[in-house]
Amino acid sequence: MEIEIFTLCDFAQDNSGKLTVVGTFDGIHSKQFPFVQANFSVACRLRFSEKETGEHSMRLRLIDMDGKEIIQPIQGNMNIPKPQNGQYSAINLVFNFAQMKFEKPGRYSFELYIDDEWTSGLPLFINQVS
Repeated sequence: MEIEIFTLCDFAQDNSGKLTVVGTFDGIHSKQFPFVQANFSVACRLRFSEKETGEHSMRLRLIDMDGKEIIQPIQGNMNIPKPQNGQYSAINLVFNFAQMKFEKPGRYSFELYIDDEWTSGLPLFINQVS
C-alpha cells in the first residue's frame, strides 16, 4: 500500500473516485484559548496492489503533544477491489470535522493506521497569536 495524499485542508470531497482537495495547511492561528475551528478536512488517497485486494481496517486518531486522544478514533473497514487495470486500485478517504475544540496551543497529530499498523502521521500546529 502506498499513500499518495495525506493532508489537512479547508475542504475535501470524494466524487466517484475523484478526490477534490482545497486549501492544504498544517497550522491554525487563534488569539484565545480554548477556541473552536469551524470546519476542516483530512484527505487521504491510498493505492493498493493486486496482492492487497480484500478487506482492510483503518483507524484515524487525533492526539495532542502528550499522546492524549482529542477525539474518539474514527474506525472502519475498506474492501479493496481487484484492480481493473491489473496492477493497482486507489481509494479515497475523506474525514470532515466541524466545531473542533482545541483547549491550548501546541502540536497535534493525526495518525493513520491500516490493519492496526501505524502508517503515517500528519502534524497540526495550533498557534497562539497576539
